[in-house]
Amino acid sequence: MSIKLHKPGYEQALKLITGGLEVIPDAGNWDEVQPTENEVVVYLDTHSLKEYGLWFLGIDTSKPENDPARYVYPYGDLKVVHECALIIAEEDAMDNNLEDIEQAAGVLLDMIEQDDE
Repeated sequence: MSIKLHKPGYEQALKLITGGLEVIPDAGNWDEVQPTENEVVVYLDTHSLKEYGLWFLGIDTSKPENDPARYVYPYGDLKVVHECALIIAEEDAMDNNLEDIEQAAGVLLDMIEQDDE
């Protein structure tokens, strides 16, 4: 399969969560809080594609290296981590038999849950 775990994105998520960056609890509203197309354009105007990719757990190697659509399974809104994004990533990865992404999302969700205790 052409989608695999994007290790730099996963490692960045680990750092953000363990470093105490704000994590928005699950409100089940990822559709409402995910970055808009305009927000993505503005972000890419001020950041590299590599930096953009750090906000994703997956990478689609069938897409060109200079295509932002190469990055899949977001875990945040380009500013903070969203628990609802991780829940969706974990469920979607499970549905698509992407065990490495499913497990990565599960680890991150467990870390967030432990921080809440």
